[in-house]
Amino acid sequence: MDFPKRVSDHWVIARLNDIPIGRKLVGLFLFCVLIPLLITDTFVLWMLARYQKDSVRHDALNAAAYYLTSTIEDAAGTAQNLYLNKPINHFLDTDFQTPLDYYNDYRRLTDSLYANFRQGGRLAVTMYAENGSILNGGYFHRLDRQQAWYQALEQSGQNVLLLTNYDDNHTVSVTNLRQISVVRRMNYDLRSTVEKVVKIDISYSRMEQDFRAANYDADLYVCMNGLLVCSNVLPSDWSAPFAAIPPSLVQKSRGIKTLNLYGCDMEIYAIDRSMDMGHFFRQNWSLLLLLSLLNLLLPSVFIFWINRSFIERLRALTATVRRADNGTMPLLEQVQGQDEIGMLMGTYNEMARHMNQLIETVYKVRLREQETDLARQQAELLALRSQINPHFLFNLLESIRMQSLLREEKKTAEMIGMLAYIERQYVDWGADVIPLREELRCAETYLQLQRYRLGDRFSYRIDVQPGCGELQIPKLSLLTFVENACLHGVAKKGNHGWIFVRVRRQGDAALLEVEDTGIGMTEGQQREMQEEMNRASIEMLKGRHHVGVINACLRLKRTASGSVRFTVEGEEGIGTTITIILEEGDTDGKQQLSESTAGG
Repeated sequence: MDFPKRVSDHWVIARLNDIPIGRKLVGLFLFCVLIPLLITDTFVLWMLARYQKDSVRHDALNAAAYYLTSTIEDAAGTAQNLYLNKPINHFLDTDFQTPLDYYNDYRRLTDSLYANFRQGGRLAVTMYAENGSILNGGYFHRLDRQQAWYQALEQSGQNVLLLTNYDDNHTVSVTNLRQISVVRRMNYDLRSTVEKVVKIDISYSRMEQDFRAANYDADLYVCMNGLLVCSNVLPSDWSAPFAAIPPSLVQKSRGIKTLNLYGCDMEIYAIDRSMDMGHFFRQNWSLLLLLSLLNLLLPSVFIFWINRSFIERLRALTATVRRADNGTMPLLEQVQGQDEIGMLMGTYNEMARHMNQLIETVYKVRLREQETDLARQQAELLALRSQINPHFLFNLLESIRMQSLLREEKKTAEMIGMLAYIERQYVDWGADVIPLREELRCAETYLQLQRYRLGDRFSYRIDVQPGCGELQIPKLSLLTFVENACLHGVAKKGNHGWIFVRVRRQGDAALLEVEDTGIGMTEGQQREMQEEMNRASIEMLKGRHHVGVINACLRLKRTASGSVRFTVEGEEGIGTTITIILEEGDTDGKQQLSESTAGG
């Protein structure tokens, strides 16, 4: 058996010896590198797509569960408040002599507890009592123990129960027949002999609209006690009872979220949507580009250099030997490694090593010196030019200011002087952290310019608590918030506007407030802006046109010794207040605030 093996090995080696080295390397690259990598990358992309689907499905399930839980807990909380309300319990226990007595007490009760009954259309409140003197209507009804929802409460043996119901009698103030209700016994007063129950009907139409508007990235189906309650994909028929869970739903679902709230078993089924491959590639383009580079570029470059390592060294050996003349022994330029070709060239390199090392050392030293001189000259020219450009602008502004003074245009000269001062602050970055008093001076100069521009439409005020003037903050950070308040707040308002800048101490923290009486923002805009300010990062600055506020927040967070927080408050049409809270650090922060207190 050894003889056939030796013959086959000899035949394979003989065939390989006839193939050029370049083609051998290409075959090695294709069969040992590229094809295995393509198979591996395909598997990685499949796993990535699967993980992304799982992540999207998990997020959708959690978001839907959170919405349903919060909605039901809101209804349960309303029921709890009514359960603990003594006037309501007393009203339900009272035996009214006449309908007029009932009506008068009803009006007084609903007027005093209006907020307990009004739920913005999301909840419908109805209280039931076994009290024959109660008139059916409004928020109060006589209890009928034969009603299906009460029978369910009795059978459960619980005080609070979440249930689904189909009301074909239109006995409650909801816009559809399907109901999801929280029912609670009102047995707070154990001395009472009257059976009392509060029923909170959750608006099915509002809940379904919210569920659809959430734009979940998966098809979700909410089931309660074996009934399909709502979905973000199926058309709803509010006039039909809830249907049972179809068996196909359980089979098709890729994820399920189970909840148990107030005796009700809830399941949220999720079915994956077909993935948009275009969106997938756009979302993961960086990873795909990296894989492409790893699969094609890097191996190709590697094979290219190996090929050059083999062929060019052999050519270089022959050419170097032929160049030997006049006692000169040139060194092989690309001899690397300890492979067979290197061993073949080693004898020649050893003879010429000392001479070539000396020549190469002198040559490289001279070349390095020339490059250093050239780089130093270019740096000096750039430094001189960077000084000429701003100084040319400042000199021009100073010339205009002097001409204005000669023409007795004092206001214009004053404004140009202020403008030159602000421009110097923008250009001069010698120190990024400066005392607060210098930053306030720059901010006041800017506000004076804006008052000159806006005239009687604009006023400002700066209040600084003693001891805060030496607080160290990044340069132009506070000015950024003042500028934002002026341009996006007061300037867009038609009537007179104010800007207030306040600096004060509160415990171990320093508070910097910038308030404007401009156009204000909605609550959603305030929350979004506050979140962006508190999580400011370098990544948020990429690809954005307006980065001033984020830039200032990021520099404040990076230069502060302690923690930095930002709050945004205000009202649309009234104004906005931005507060910068600089809390004291453990060591450096305490020293900074204590020094600012002593120096201010």
